[in-house]
Amino acid sequence: MALNELFKNMIFACFGMQEMLKDFVSELVKKGKMSDSEAAKVINEFISKSEEAKENFKESIKEIIQKTLQGMNLPTRDEVDNLKSLINELNVRIAKIEEKLKD
Repeated sequence: MALNELFKNMIFACFGMQEMLKDFVSELVKKGKMSDSEAAKVINEFISKSEEAKENFKESIKEIIQKTLQGMNLPTRDEVDNLKSLINELNVRIAKIEEKLKD
């Protein structure tokens, strides 16, 4: 399973749990075992912690990918961009030299 698919499945699972929690808390409110404000607090806390967990997961995956790519000894985007810039600069210098040679 691709990382992208894994991430999507985790998000969908989180949404499913969020809905289940909302239903459960609603039942508690209906039965008088929890107030509306307590229910809102529980749901907001769950959403907040879910967002935090999602961000931590994203960072963990990013670190794993970076370490894997470093182990493969592939150039970074910055390295490629620097090389492109250097090639462009050299092409300009070569064009100037060629112009001078024509004269």
